[in-house]
Amino acid sequence: MGGGGKETPRQKMIGMMYLVLLALLAMNVSKEIINAFVMLNNKMDKSITQVEKGNNSIEQDFQNALTTLNAAQKPNPKEIERVQKLMAKNAQARKLVQTAANTIVQLQERMLLEAAQGPGSTRADLAGLMVSDGHGGEHPLEYIKKDDKGYWHLQDLSHYGKKDEYDTPTRLFVGDDHSMTTPDGQGVLDAFQNLRDSLLILVSSHESKPDKDGKTVMYGFDPSLIERPAFKSTPEEFKEFEDKIDVLLDEQKKAKKIDKEDVKVLRDIIVRLTLPEKTLNHGEEYPWLAGIFDHAPIVGAAAAMTSMRGDFLGVETIVSQHFAKDINVVPFAFNKIEPLAFSSTSYINQGDSLTLKVMIAAYDSSKTTELKYWMDDTVQYRTPEAERDTSQMMRFTKKPTDFGKQLNISGSVGDHLLTGLIAVESATEGKKWKPFKFNYSVGAPNAAVSAADLQVLYRGWNNKIKVSASGYNPESVKVSCSGCSISSAPDKDGNYTAKAPSGRSKEAFITVSAIDDNGKSVELARERFRIFPLPKPSVYFGGKSGGNMKKVDAVQIPKLIAQLGESPLDVPYEVVEFVMLTVKNGQPIRLKSKGNRLTAAMKESIKKTNKGGSLTFTGVKVKRLPNGKPQPLDAGLVLRLI
Repeated sequence: MGGGGKETPRQKMIGMMYLVLLALLAMNVSKEIINAFVMLNNKMDKSITQVEKGNNSIEQDFQNALTTLNAAQKPNPKEIERVQKLMAKNAQARKLVQTAANTIVQLQERMLLEAAQGPGSTRADLAGLMVSDGHGGEHPLEYIKKDDKGYWHLQDLSHYGKKDEYDTPTRLFVGDDHSMTTPDGQGVLDAFQNLRDSLLILVSSHESKPDKDGKTVMYGFDPSLIERPAFKSTPEEFKEFEDKIDVLLDEQKKAKKIDKEDVKVLRDIIVRLTLPEKTLNHGEEYPWLAGIFDHAPIVGAAAAMTSMRGDFLGVETIVSQHFAKDINVVPFAFNKIEPLAFSSTSYINQGDSLTLKVMIAAYDSSKTTELKYWMDDTVQYRTPEAERDTSQMMRFTKKPTDFGKQLNISGSVGDHLLTGLIAVESATEGKKWKPFKFNYSVGAPNAAVSAADLQVLYRGWNNKIKVSASGYNPESVKVSCSGCSISSAPDKDGNYTAKAPSGRSKEAFITVSAIDDNGKSVELARERFRIFPLPKPSVYFGGKSGGNMKKVDAVQIPKLIAQLGESPLDVPYEVVEFVMLTVKNGQPIRLKSKGNRLTAAMKESIKKTNKGGSLTFTGVKVKRLPNGKPQPLDAGLVLRLI
């Protein structure tokens, strides 16, 4: 229970719990709990690996930008130098994070070694030691391993022999006297503070843009201005610290010590990497290190340290994205992105099919659009440009100021082919003409009925019905319904409104007719619609109805939202009640909200949930706006924090 030093009531309690833990091992209860720490650590390490891959892709963005700039017809030395400086800063930030993360892993290894081999053990003490691979074979014992990018990772502790040992974490990181900091405990604190201060200086230190007189200033933030908070556990304490940081950064911005463009990332670095002085446990104040490591089982301490590495890598992502946003180099200039769907033809016969292509189009709306094209003439299109008959060539130019101007095409009944060239400006090739073609068909007047709700009418809903009857006077077109009611005229958007009866009817028929030139009524279309009740909505938290969510995002989301998801219907719903399932002191509890917003207790629970844990919302009730009755949803929402 100790080496003669006076134990606090909490230490005595934990010691007694440890004895109970040993007794429960025979019943395989404690083994499951301890192994849960192993699984948690493995999951966090895998998440860290994914974050590393994401950060590697950002690093590749810098290299791609330099490649593009160097391949341009007229390379811009100043632009190349600017991107190189950003790339160097990003590399420096990554090195700082790697050093801090590797320090934590090496401290993890020291803890595991000394627990298994005794105080003062080194990596050399593992030489020749073998461990079961769980499949009847053996492999050399390793506690940590370096990946190809230089990051150390903790190995799977499933076969570690002293998972429940708690003396070593306490001895290394807390010591006998809580008022004193052990060398290894100081190593943890230094890893946080050194990384924080170094990143703050790296991000903030740069020259300002010239003012109207051409003068510049050198920005730079002094990390010593940050006051370490006493506590940062409750939402109130966390907000108090954030408010102080906001005031500090605002003062520094007004004094022209930092760039306003850097404020957000500087704030994120400070908030994420500033540790509190103390923590509360069972009503008693403990130094932060003691709150983490004092009498913690060794696999629990290892998982806590892996979580620290996750914090470091998360900050690296924020800093790298901050540098990368200023690259602004792409092979083709564009400022807008839109989805496009198209096919080789826009007309098919019944029983045929077409190939639809859906893709994203990126373009620069500030540039002039230039087209050269031919209608139903493939000869000129295939002829070398120098030999083309320009008298047959049609042109279309749209300047950025020509709002609404577009290329209009028409033709006689039948199939048509438009072929041509579009001017494309790239950083590497300059202005080039790229070929395109478009098939379309012109048909005789006909009529069609389309339902925005996919040939379905919903009870209790104003169903939008689009009706077209080309070739007839719009005033002579009439729409009627058998099995439902429908408006006598379309609204301003051209939609009729159909309402299904509240009974048990399962179908309705909508008929379109018109008066021809001889005054005779002609039935143009008759379509069958199935009748269904409105579907129930799904519940969303931060735009997600399931899967994974970053914990840093989850703690900032204030409420649940109910909507129909991918349904084409735009039915407004509101959450009026829900329950959040969580665990407190090892026991499951239910936190209830009478509305759509998370309570303070729920927010605090999310903050205390470890990465890899789950958020579960159930008992959700919603109502249709503006005055629908509350109704329960069949399913809740489960998210995994990463």
